[in-house]
Amino acid sequence: MSDAISRLGQLAWFRLGPAASRVLLWPALALLGIAGLLLLAQLAETLHPPGLLPLAGTWLDLAILLGLLLGQVTDAGEGWKQQTTRLSRAWWPGMGLALLSLLFWHHQKTLAERELVDRVGQQHVQLAQDLSREIDDHLAAMRRFANVWRLTPVAPGATAWATQAAPYQRDYRYFLNIAYIDATSRIQLVHPPTALNLQVIGSRLFDAQPAGREAVTRALREGMEGRTDIIELLQGGPGIIHYLPIFLAAESRPTGAAAMVVSLPALAETLFAGTDPEEAQLSLTRGGERLAHRPAAARLGPWQQEAELDLSGIPVVLLATPTLPRLLGDLPRQPVVSLTVGLLLAQLLYLVLFSQQQMASQHQAVRRSNHELRREITERHRLQQEVEWLAGHDELTGLPNRRTFMGALGGHDPHRPISVLLCDIDHFKRINDRLGHLEGDRCLVEIGRLGRGVIEAAGGLFARLGGEEFVVSLPGRDEREAMQIAEALRAAVAASGLAHADGRPLTLSIGVATGAPGPLRVDALLNAADEALYRAKAAGRNRVVAAR
Repeated sequence: MSDAISRLGQLAWFRLGPAASRVLLWPALALLGIAGLLLLAQLAETLHPPGLLPLAGTWLDLAILLGLLLGQVTDAGEGWKQQTTRLSRAWWPGMGLALLSLLFWHHQKTLAERELVDRVGQQHVQLAQDLSREIDDHLAAMRRFANVWRLTPVAPGATAWATQAAPYQRDYRYFLNIAYIDATSRIQLVHPPTALNLQVIGSRLFDAQPAGREAVTRALREGMEGRTDIIELLQGGPGIIHYLPIFLAAESRPTGAAAMVVSLPALAETLFAGTDPEEAQLSLTRGGERLAHRPAAARLGPWQQEAELDLSGIPVVLLATPTLPRLLGDLPRQPVVSLTVGLLLAQLLYLVLFSQQQMASQHQAVRRSNHELRREITERHRLQQEVEWLAGHDELTGLPNRRTFMGALGGHDPHRPISVLLCDIDHFKRINDRLGHLEGDRCLVEIGRLGRGVIEAAGGLFARLGGEEFVVSLPGRDEREAMQIAEALRAAVAASGLAHADGRPLTLSIGVATGAPGPLRVDALLNAADEALYRAKAAGRNRVVAAR
């Protein structure tokens, strides 16, 4: 998809000077829109990777393409503003068809990738099934190997054991060794006689390998096949050991056992050899623990597939992650062809519709300009009113803010007394912490409503100072009247039904300060109210305290 945007960018790239022909603008804007849609599709896939094959470029690619696109849009901006209606009426249907083409392409790509997932998954399942069948075959071969000794009257010797074991070890290369175990669980013979294998001769399995004791006992004492779980082998590394009892001619009890030691790394190598590292990364796991791993030689795709292996009754999971080059190589080209055709049709639709709109839009230019001018004036007037209102009010509660409050104090009549109430919601932080900020906002709004009702009825101004603090000015009210009004406000809040998480009612602490007639010292009055509020809180909250 990055290549598609780059090609569209090359086609649409131009600079519009004052004398440039407007004819260039018409096809270019459609190409810019298509390029923008393709870029948005890539950004969406980059920010929210789907379970599909990622086709977006790197962040550097996207940044370069975005810069190129923004440069073209900036160049074309003046022409777009001059012909907005005419261009948009043709542009939107074209972009709609381009968007439908993208959606159709995405649908086709999704179906194609699902089919690809199923096909690749079946290949890996088949790989696991083939190995499971081979493991069943080697188990049958081991039984034949053990039955060979029923024809001989004496215990196997080194030469006879090597002669019989060599073909099996050659056919099944993941056999680390084929060993002869005597009745005491001691290793007597081993093939092939490598240095690693020879060092375990003489080891008594009951002592040296406790994890496999049950399987050895089953073969030596019960005369039945025994198999260990995945254990640490004496030679090192994880593996599985099959113990098959060996009966000599005319003997009813086993004289020993054949141990078939399967190395899991060698088994994984046998399994992985059937798949090219350029095509997939493979891992063998059990219970989330990785037993073997073969990394891929190319960038990995987004899919990981599981197939279960049966290692003679031990379930093991084969994890396969196909490489990106392999997936891209197997994807059909039909979705890309459909997208290309759809985008070309979108461009043609845009050009046709624009030609039809060009003449009609010229007759409506004056009316459209007047309408846009009136609309812009109305909108600006509304925005101006909104800005002016917001400058003097708290957006959450709708109350006057500190700026409006201070302005009201500044216009105080010096011949009248004035009282100030500083209010603070008790333990408001608990509301936010335990009930959430939405509940805290609701409490602020409700207290603002109650406060406005009480204070405005008394001829005062109720404002929000910030956070959980409110402030009141009561012009013409002395300290006694201010205390009565403050107590009415406190009682209204306490009886409002607002409560903390534990059910206790929400309350106010209020500090009251009264200034005598004459020049108003705003800072001193507010400091006095703040000091009174501090004493109200220190005295236990939910009370009204007057300044000293």
